[in-house]
Amino acid sequence: MTVNTLRVALDARRLQDRPLGGVGRSLAGVIDLLATEVDIVLLTDGRRPPVESTLAQHPLRPPTGAPETMWIQWHVPRWLRQFDGVFHGTFNQLPLRPPVPAVVTIHDLSFELHPEGFSPAKRRAFQLQARRAARVARRVLVPSSFTKDELAQCYGVEAQRILVTPWGVESRFGPSRAAAAVPLCAQLGVAGRYVIAMGGARRRGLGVAVAAWRKVRAAGTETALVVVGSERPPAEPGLTYAGAVSDVEWAALLAGAEAFCYPTRYEGFGVPALESIASGTPVVCAPIASLPEVLGDAAEWCEEPTVDAIAAGLHRVLDDPTRADHLRRRGLARAANHPTWEQTASVMLQAYRDADGR
Repeated sequence: MTVNTLRVALDARRLQDRPLGGVGRSLAGVIDLLATEVDIVLLTDGRRPPVESTLAQHPLRPPTGAPETMWIQWHVPRWLRQFDGVFHGTFNQLPLRPPVPAVVTIHDLSFELHPEGFSPAKRRAFQLQARRAARVARRVLVPSSFTKDELAQCYGVEAQRILVTPWGVESRFGPSRAAAAVPLCAQLGVAGRYVIAMGGARRRGLGVAVAAWRKVRAAGTETALVVVGSERPPAEPGLTYAGAVSDVEWAALLAGAEAFCYPTRYEGFGVPALESIASGTPVVCAPIASLPEVLGDAAEWCEEPTVDAIAAGLHRVLDDPTRADHLRRRGLARAANHPTWEQTASVMLQAYRDADGR
């Protein structure tokens, strides 16, 4: 590859997660595209397995048991002192005093607005890191216009320093993946049609999803519920907990579902919702935060993310095949016209060049 004048070092720790979370998938979608225009160096946590990539990697290894902040606040700045380029903090963080021009991605402000999902200590750490990063970064990347507005309002970040880089959707998500759901469902013991829900962050409302599904079943609509993610729901007939699934399994389960029950109370973007409509699966959710920006007219909108409202939305999708098909077609059309990873990479490259200033 031709040596480029601009070099960029990325915090690549989220690419070390297994399975990849939303942040890791967003990086995986653009990293090779970025590398065609600038020289990319991946800074990783040396205590963990390396990233599966041909790009240059520099593992930084704090002492065993050291807090995560030591990696970003001690080891990264020391390494950057010998680096002639731009540093990109990809997960709400930068060194307190970055020795090189810096860009930060702030994915959402859940730690500011939804404290119920964090311990007091973790919330305070996230707040301090994000507030400082927003002040010192030459450019701040956010996944949605909604988050851009929140950042300007909560942190006073000047609009010209904030660039919107919406996440793309991977090609693995599509209606054709429904065929792969059949053996996977058989393996999980799921028979017949099912709704899918997601556990994890408390703001995503798994308890509401389970209660809404129960209400639908009690009214006579026969459907199973498959729950993915780190939060285990109570065991009961008709409910299957699949746990943390791979991206391939997630794509298959989404495509095979009748609906994605998503009573989230807050999203900075809403990757699972975008992946759902790209799979041809209607999303049942409330028009909160960034979701209207991502889904437009392609969702089964509920008045609010409560049990009664979400159950009514599930009824409308599950009991009206015409409506469900209408939502599927709208969702597929919207996903097809969503910004691509190439467009996202283009904005990121502009942010790097702006930060570099040469």
